[in-house]
Amino acid sequence: MKVLIVEDEPRAANRLARLIQDLEPAVEVLAKIPSVDATVAWLEQNASPDLIFMDVRLEDGESFDILARKSVDSPIIFCTAYSDYALQAFAVNSIDYLLKPVVRHELSRALTKYRKFSGYRMASGAWPDFPAERIDAGGRTEYRQQFLVALAGRFRPVRTAELIAACSYLKGTQLIDRTAGTWLLDDSLREIERVLDPAEFVRISRQCLVREASIQSLARSGNGYIVSLAGLDEPLKVSRARVSPLKARLSH
Repeated sequence: MKVLIVEDEPRAANRLARLIQDLEPAVEVLAKIPSVDATVAWLEQNASPDLIFMDVRLEDGESFDILARKSVDSPIIFCTAYSDYALQAFAVNSIDYLLKPVVRHELSRALTKYRKFSGYRMASGAWPDFPAERIDAGGRTEYRQQFLVALAGRFRPVRTAELIAACSYLKGTQLIDRTAGTWLLDDSLREIERVLDPAEFVRISRQCLVREASIQSLARSGNGYIVSLAGLDEPLKVSRARVSPLKARLSH
């Protein structure tokens, strides 16, 4: 397994590398990179690693800036001292979110989760009952009423009416329900969006779409905007391009 570490504290980067290699002696640490710019440059010049460990705050910005500038297919484990980025992390390629100082048993759990996700993939064509939207006899569009998700080796239905958000996750999509439960599908967010009713769901960024009725507030946060959803403790970030259309939609 080839690993990239994105961390601006040399001691933390070296300690993390040692912990990883203690748990997985065959791991090759390709590089330890301290900044957004240097990471983007490395990713443009090298093949994608099997796994990336990222701190959130780097010396020239946040690791989310990397993902905004460069498409990254590798799964990510975030390692940070800040707990308030977790939901934003899981909206991208994150498979786990570890708080510093990273401890051995939590890192071991995260690596086990990586092996689970990297070893169990299902192409969208293999999922039962996943049609696109269809037209009924009266000419009305019918949208998906439920999704089938894998849980403990079995399929179970998740009703669309229970969903409040869908976010890109690895190469697939993470569905989020009213209880903050999460479910994984191998289909892309674009494919999921195609089978959801656009009168009920709205895009807030390239990574996420949400149920409009679940939006409790749209508020400024730093240099941007966030939405708070009923059922979720953490808000979701709204991309700049989506702010004006979202405001117009919510004002109706």
